[in-house]
Amino acid sequence: MYQLLFDLDRTLWDFDGNADCTYRAMFGQFGIGQLCHVDYDTFHDRYKQINDVLWEAYRNGTVTKEQLSLRRFSLTLGSFGCNHESPEIIKLSLQMADYYVEQGVRQTRLMPGARNLLEWLGERCNQFSLSVITNGFSEAQLPKMRTSGIDRYFSHFFLSEDLGFMKPDRRFFEAVLQKLAVPPKQCLVIGDDYKVDIAGAMSVGIPQVWYNPRSLPLAAGDTPPTYEITDLSECVNLFMR
Repeated sequence: MYQLLFDLDRTLWDFDGNADCTYRAMFGQFGIGQLCHVDYDTFHDRYKQINDVLWEAYRNGTVTKEQLSLRRFSLTLGSFGCNHESPEIIKLSLQMADYYVEQGVRQTRLMPGARNLLEWLGERCNQFSLSVITNGFSEAQLPKMRTSGIDRYFSHFFLSEDLGFMKPDRRFFEAVLQKLAVPPKQCLVIGDDYKVDIAGAMSVGIPQVWYNPRSLPLAAGDTPPTYEITDLSECVNLFMR
């Protein structure tokens, strides 16, 4: 049986669309506009910049999960004049972190074509076994899959927290192969992040499908993926080869 290893955020689950809904509600809930004297778009852009840096640090092991959850809000608030080390801002940041997880997992928007693809694969469960491979936090990833109704399509859920390694670390993919007890060529990784999903799969010899809806160019020196698609519907033809 062929093993399909799907990334979750921005591959199946519409991370950006769902997160935006949650951030907008949080911005009003906690009165961030009045506190920071800023509009939502400006606040959100700053948050994304800080969050991206912290996630890279988390993948590199230089900040912890708890530090990431707190600092992405406290440092954003601090960049708009708040004292990010004050007890009040620390308390507010923790409340925002909890709110984001609690409300974020209730969002159900999927990437275009994701549900149709999963339904098509579900009708062929004798041919394909589906797994999720994700760096996201367990308290968010599994609940949002259940809420959006896609958890039932998957036989395995491989989370970096459980495996002890994060994509693109080759040890993450080696652990997945070991647990599935299959060779690399019997698998296919489908993901949107070239550095994290595609290069990581390459490092252990797993073929890859780069889901690239924005048609981003490869960086100089990057090895082309096994396959590249701009729409998830294209997977059907690939899987039938």
